[in-house]
Amino acid sequence: MAEYLKEKIRAGIVGTGYMGVTHCNALRWNGVEVAGILGSSPGKSKQAAQDLGVLKAYHSFKEMLEDEDIQVVHLTTPNVLHYPHAKASLEAGKHVVCEKPLAMNVLESGEMLALGKKNRLVTAVNYNYRMSPMIQKAREMLLNGDLGTPRLIHGSYLQDWLLYPTDWNWRLDPKVSGQLRTAGDIGSHWIDLATFLCGY
Repeated sequence: MAEYLKEKIRAGIVGTGYMGVTHCNALRWNGVEVAGILGSSPGKSKQAAQDLGVLKAYHSFKEMLEDEDIQVVHLTTPNVLHYPHAKASLEAGKHVVCEKPLAMNVLESGEMLALGKKNRLVTAVNYNYRMSPMIQKAREMLLNGDLGTPRLIHGSYLQDWLLYPTDWNWRLDPKVSGQLRTAGDIGSHWIDLATFLCGY
């Protein structure tokens, strides 16, 4: 990774919803320039660029991939777009940071892992809970044996999102979100957290 940090990193964000804004803020907090953004329409791209103070609003994904200023593409789109966008980004020589899940199935994920390795490009999924100071401390205590040997890890989410029958989101459509539903969404955060705490 050291060679990637010698020059200014410029990112392009695909997706202008909640996670697109979240990625934009996080990148800036970490000294990464957000050089461009792409929404689901040219109008959304332009509005997001204006709202977030991003220089470029792309009209197409192809336009972003052809932009030599972009070294890394952040994908914050619905799940069904992750695989084609990540694959195209890697083939264009761009690093990829993707919201979970990386793809709709294990075959697509495996293909992207191999493509990233072949092209010496970063392919990452954002599991941000592991960066919490509280989680870092818990991991340290577990790995040092301060809490004994874990035999069972149990957890749950208390979340009222999509509580009502009238609530709807693309995550409820398996053609867009995949077959894993909750396990592929917030559940994968829990799986990552549990394995990270135990040192895997």
